[in-house]
This record gives sequence, structure tokens and C-alpha cells, in this order.
Amino acid sequence: MSEKSLAVIKKTFNLPLVMSTVATLDAVGIMSSANSNGIIVPYTTTDEELAQLRKSSEVPVDWIDSKMTALGNIVLANDNGAICHSEFDSAARQKISDVLDVEVVPGTVARLPIVGSNTIATNVGAVVHPLATEEEMEMIAELLKVDVEAGTVNRGSPYTRLGVIANTDAMIVGSETTGVELAHISQVLGLV
Repeated sequence: MSEKSLAVIKKTFNLPLVMSTVATLDAVGIMSSANSNGIIVPYTTTDEELAQLRKSSEVPVDWIDSKMTALGNIVLANDNGAICHSEFDSAARQKISDVLDVEVVPGTVARLPIVGSNTIATNVGAVVHPLATEEEMEMIAELLKVDVEAGTVNRGSPYTRLGVIANTDAMIVGSETTGVELAHISQVLGLV
């Protein structure tokens, strides 16, 4: 990333910025999932990466032993709960629960197991794929204890998390996001 982009991220979130790869990839958001209680990474994360993340973090960081490694795409979490891909076995779900310190249940969004890609969630709200069912939205609202609405990012992309970085205090959206999309996401996430 450019120095300018890094400066924007650091200023927007007012948090320490850790430069690292996960599983030797720079797509750290796709490869990991986190909340205020912990960070999960795939088993393909190197020992050096894991050591660096643990040293730089104030919360537990641990790896999940599963053939599914794009954890950011398949785990949706906030500080109240988590929803994961249905093919995680009970041991992996328990490890996710232990590290993130929340209840973890399998589920879908828009009938797809990529719950992390299809939803951007904070501790206030969640914006889900426009084809999410009422039952899925109710499950997210109940488990994550947030308001849930359907929406898009970057001129109609339904994969909201792939175009938004957010926490309860701030967010950054993709440059193609329209004003209407930005206003909607900001409102649902409680940032206006």
C-alpha cells in the first residue's frame, strides 16, 4: 500500500497499524477475521507471521486448523457473536469461539456460505447482501445484536465487506461507492 493510503487508514481509525502478511499473502482482510477480543488466522500462517501478530496485538491471535483458509470471507464476527461457513467442524467452531470469545454458529447470507464477504458488521449494525433472506437477517440481528439492512457498495456490489473497512468509530469505503450507498452504510453502521 502507498504511504498516503496507510496514513489515511491510521488517521481514520486512530489505532496502531501493523504491517504484516497472513499466510504469506498481503490480502490480510480476506485471510483473517477479528473482533475486539481476538484475531483468527488460517493454519497456513507462518510461524514468523504468527509471532509478529502476537507481539503487535493486545488481544489473542491464533490459527484455525481447517482446510478453509480465507477466514475473512467465511467468518462474520463482532463483539457479540459470530457466524461461520457450515463446513467448519465442531473443533474449528470451538477454536473460533475461544479466540474471539463469542458464540459461533454456522449460517449463510444470501444462501451462500461466504458470510464474511456478504456482510459488513460492527457492534452497531450490519449491511448484508441484497439477496439475504429474512431468516438470515433475523439470525444476524439476534446473534450479533445489531440492526441489519440490505445494501451494496462500489456501485452495486453485493459483497459489502469487500468494499468497506469499519469499526464502531469509523469506516473507509471503496472509491466507486456512490453517495446513496455511503449514506446508507453510514446510517446502518451508526456512523452518522
